[in-house]
Amino acid sequence: KMQQLRNTLIMAQREGEDNPQLGHFAFVGNPGTGKTTVARSVAGVLFGMKLIARNHLVETSGLNMTGEYVGSTKKKVEGELEKAKGGILFIDEAYELGRGQFGGE
Repeated sequence: KMQQLRNTLIMAQREGEDNPQLGHFAFVGNPGTGKTTVARSVAGVLFGMKLIARNHLVETSGLNMTGEYVGSTKKKVEGELEKAKGGILFIDEAYELGRGQFGGE
């Protein structure tokens, strides 16, 4: 994926086009296999390619982004997105998103 992104960036720069959209990355593996470390490295590479504004990674979890009362999930998600703005938002245990009484918000 990174090689493809690099090639697309090079072609866009040669042709005077906008940088490619990054989309989302999913790092899958058992606990302790280095997913967070890889995400930090990817942030550095994307920053070096000038595809993100800051070499910055915000680490959170699906449970940390789920509220305890009506309206709080949205505030938590917006807060994490704001902290990560210009960088990378890494959601550990993302499968927890949407769970719980107020996860559907």
